[in-house]
Amino acid sequence: MNLRLNPDDLLAEVQRLADIDAITHLKAKGVRLIDTKDWDSWGREVLSEDHVLHGDGGATEGRDAVVASVSGALAEAKTVHRIHTPEITLTGPDTASAVWPMDDYVTGTFNGTPMTIRGHGWYHEDYLRTALGWRISSCRIVRHRVDVTRGEPE
Repeated sequence: MNLRLNPDDLLAEVQRLADIDAITHLKAKGVRLIDTKDWDSWGREVLSEDHVLHGDGGATEGRDAVVASVSGALAEAKTVHRIHTPEITLTGPDTASAVWPMDDYVTGTFNGTPMTIRGHGWYHEDYLRTALGWRISSCRIVRHRVDVTRGEPE
């Protein structure tokens, strides 16, 4: 890094780092709100109104539809999500993208069968700066490995 930045470049670098930090905090808050099932806060404080979720069952569009879908799918489940060091790219003054390595651990009864699901992969996300701060505008989950164990969790 060039330590002899002019004032404008220095301000731009501080803004870039502040934006990356804000996006990191947003994602951490998002997984906490999912695991604690605080669906109202997750929708309102993390997702953009036009959020698109690309998951195992296809695409779901719109914040309200995404919250309804995810909260319904996880209603009887216990989850633990872990995110790891992201690759965050600012793509414009008010947009960004990121790839987050992730692990999730889900226990519950699905279609009448108790099971434990352990997934490993990545979240590919896009972000939008709104009047209320950064929000996730789209998320695509790519699982590299999924281990499913039928029966009650150990």
